[in-house]
Amino acid sequence: MSTAPAGAPTGASAAARSARIEAMVFVGLLVVLAIAVLISTTTIREPPGSTNTLGARVVPYAVGGLLLLSSLVVLVGQLRGRFGHAEEGEDIDLEHGTSWGSTGIVVLSFLSLMLTIPHLGWPLGVAILFTGASLALGAKRWWLAAAIGLALGAVTQLVFGTLLGLSLPATGTLTSWIGL
Repeated sequence: MSTAPAGAPTGASAAARSARIEAMVFVGLLVVLAIAVLISTTTIREPPGSTNTLGARVVPYAVGGLLLLSSLVVLVGQLRGRFGHAEEGEDIDLEHGTSWGSTGIVVLSFLSLMLTIPHLGWPLGVAILFTGASLALGAKRWWLAAAIGLALGAVTQLVFGTLLGLSLPATGTLTSWIGL
């Protein structure tokens, strides 16, 4: 006797069951990964006598804990029969191919950081990266993208370079005359 509803093809129920098993296996792997992250975080060595309140283990513990918590919540939902519906496609036009020009410009924008950070500094390097990537992805006004990129570079320089003490060069060899 078949457990499938009357009129339903048995192949569809087998495919649905297979998809549910795959989803549960994936979530089970996420649980294992989260546990592995939490266990391996204990092996991170911190300098003895460090007065730093936030050590090197804080972020890995937070990521591992959040991964474990969220994967367990999804696993419990799956055990209760809550599965997502398969999508037929994303919200894109599948008739068109990849825009290799835009992809190339984004890749070149990221690669430009290798040249711009040592010679121009972090804020200008980020401004060039943001401007190039936003223009490749469809920004209409280049000057607005450049202004937002410069502001983004300055804010990240202030927060990470000045307040947190990370080594982000404010100027480079070509912009050392600025005096920052």
